[in-house]
Amino acid sequence: MRILLMVALVILVSCSSEDKNSKEAIAKDEALIEYEIVNFHQSLRRAYNGIKVNTDSLVDELFDGNAYYVTYWGLSEPIDTTKARIRNALPLIKDYENRLEGLTIKVYGDGAFAFFILRQTYTLNGVLMDEYLPTTYVLERKNNQWLVVHSHRTADFQTIQHLMDVARQRESTSQ
Repeated sequence: MRILLMVALVILVSCSSEDKNSKEAIAKDEALIEYEIVNFHQSLRRAYNGIKVNTDSLVDELFDGNAYYVTYWGLSEPIDTTKARIRNALPLIKDYENRLEGLTIKVYGDGAFAFFILRQTYTLNGVLMDEYLPTTYVLERKNNQWLVVHSHRTADFQTIQHLMDVARQRESTSQ
């Protein structure tokens, strides 16, 4: 009877330590994802402020090659289009700053999501932009690396209206 109780106690302890380990593993994955997202946006800040950063490689480190990005203007674009858009914007953007607000990450096995508000300010063609961009990433663990497989961003009305005004202003000055 004593041996049976000892075996039951060992099983109970091992089960509770497995739960602890899985919670620790989840916390470790969430911390890793947070680091990757923060590092990505810090690196973008450096790139937009004239520091030489290979933005294609930067995107490849965080995003799966088959990922799609749903833009806040309602288009779904493959990640290669996003890379080209970043490259094309580099010479147009000045005084770029960004910060992540309310970063929330949840891991579920080999899948995860991250939600945050991206606040970015910059000068585009001489016009100060101030953007409020709720962002969601869906991530998948692939070969022991977390990669964004889907990205969705929205914007508030003022951000969209401001971009439209800048586009109209640019169009009228180019005519």
